[in-house]
Amino acid sequence: MIEGSLILSNVRVCGPARIILQIDHLEIPRGDFVGIVGTNGAGKTTLLKVCTGLIPPDSGAVILDGNDLTRLTGWRKCVLRKHIGYIPQSAEYNAELPFTVREVVAMGRTSVRSLLTRLNTQDNEIVNRWIDALGLSGRRDQTFRSLSGGEQQKVLIARAMVQDPRILMLDEPCANLDFHWKYEISEIVERLHRETRITVLMVSHDTSVLPSTCRRVVLLSEGCLLGDGDADAILTPEMLCRAYQGDLAVTMVGGRRHIMNVPPCGGPDRGVHSPGGGLEAKGLGDGLQTSRGS
Repeated sequence: MIEGSLILSNVRVCGPARIILQIDHLEIPRGDFVGIVGTNGAGKTTLLKVCTGLIPPDSGAVILDGNDLTRLTGWRKCVLRKHIGYIPQSAEYNAELPFTVREVVAMGRTSVRSLLTRLNTQDNEIVNRWIDALGLSGRRDQTFRSLSGGEQQKVLIARAMVQDPRILMLDEPCANLDFHWKYEISEIVERLHRETRITVLMVSHDTSVLPSTCRRVVLLSEGCLLGDGDADAILTPEMLCRAYQGDLAVTMVGGRRHIMNVPPCGGPDRGVHSPGGGLEAKGLGDGLQTSRGS
């Protein structure tokens, strides 16, 4: 069973007319919670798929616990990937398939069993335990497509966790969810990391859904590593302005970072400016701290 450490070295993924991803060096020790942020097209999803072995890089090494995924046979790669819980973007999963919640979750357990081997009593107990742990007991016999977007994400998290993964990779798990579900899914991922010490890689363009346990952030821009380090050092207006090409403010609310556009001088106001020239979001009160780019 893998332990959950990951190293990328001189990785390059090329498209027809440009380099999609170029990472000279990225090392993720086991147990880390890493947020991966950047604009659309920055290479976030490609990075995640390279780490899972779903996309082979054109060059470089992807080392999972000392095993270079780029050099493994298909069978050996599949063995390692059994312990990587991967949750793709919602658009990549066919929600119209008429499977029940329990059947979808059980697919994750089936993936770690030998081919054509039926789930045994222990497997079924693991499936039921994760359905219960994620508050899906009353939904187990409903079809996946009948659930709300947030409930579907909980099912996909349960499907990943029944694999007993050492690395959990989530690609925009809070995208297209309402305010309530964004934070519930974020809190679930935070709890899983805190209780299991699993390695977590979470892609998100919305920094406000990165939980407090995510102390490290990788910032991508045009396929390259623009920043990698402590969240306090990376999620600053100066760094974010380099990636997003705009005048931004970072507002701390409840320990989470919200990125806000700063309107041009004399333009339409998007917040309440304090006398000191800072920017306050309307109605958030005294617990608000804001810094802005130059």
